[in-house]
Amino acid sequence: MKQTSIIFILLIAALLGSLPVAAQNKGLLWQIGGKNIKHPTYLYGTIHLFDTSLYKVPAPLMAKLSQVKKVYFELAFNEGTLAEQRKHATVADSTQQINKLMSPASLAKFNAAIKNHPATKALGPAIYRFKPIFISPMLLTNGKTVTIDMEMFNLASKRKIAVGGLETVAEQMKAVDAIPMAKQVKMMETFLKDYKGADPTIKKITEAYVKQDVDHLLEAMGDGEAVDANFNKTVLVNRNIIMANRIDKAAGGQSTMFAVGAGHLGGTDGLISLLRKKGYKLNAIPFKFAKAD
Repeated sequence: MKQTSIIFILLIAALLGSLPVAAQNKGLLWQIGGKNIKHPTYLYGTIHLFDTSLYKVPAPLMAKLSQVKKVYFELAFNEGTLAEQRKHATVADSTQQINKLMSPASLAKFNAAIKNHPATKALGPAIYRFKPIFISPMLLTNGKTVTIDMEMFNLASKRKIAVGGLETVAEQMKAVDAIPMAKQVKMMETFLKDYKGADPTIKKITEAYVKQDVDHLLEAMGDGEAVDANFNKTVLVNRNIIMANRIDKAAGGQSTMFAVGAGHLGGTDGLISLLRKKGYKLNAIPFKFAKAD
């Protein structure tokens, strides 16, 4: 399984719903100032499925990243992190497998989808043991996408920029496990209703992302469908509070960039709003995405 943070949760949240919105927060790259900030400090909203056949990875972001001393992702990228995530990917109880919980009609759609996709086809019957929330990103790979977080991590490694994490795997997996299997299955069934392969969905996600309207980003990706309030609180709001507190502790000592899923930035409960409430000044750094050659 590809190294990720909590991408599977945020991705499905992005596809299914929207957050309460605040006024006009437009931009993915933000400079954090005020309070105890003495060195250039940035906040960036990443995306985990970015279609490089449509747009290039933003050069202005990489230029700013090259200038900092440390970058924090949602999770610190390392093999231990990946191994710990894998332990949580499957269910131990066979009665909770996705093929035991889906309706016959939905299971037929699911089987057709996994049969026609290389990433899931290779797993055979073992795919049924995976939690649904881990399966969606497998179905949304097409060989043309990159994870912006990983592009940033690769550059940080090349430039010997220190890397840290704002959350632990245990904290993220607690959020996953707080979503009952029945709910995860229902989310998968909703996902499958309009699923016609990875390309159309990835294009939709990428086109919404490059508009940089973080207040309405999830709404644009999900066609305005409402997300379950408990899911929203567990997956986004509670985690935003934790990350804002940790950004508050980590910011100020050196030039730093914080890179988290763009779904965490906007809205009344997003990081931009939470950090402003803590006394920071956040100003968007405008840039445009260049179209792919």
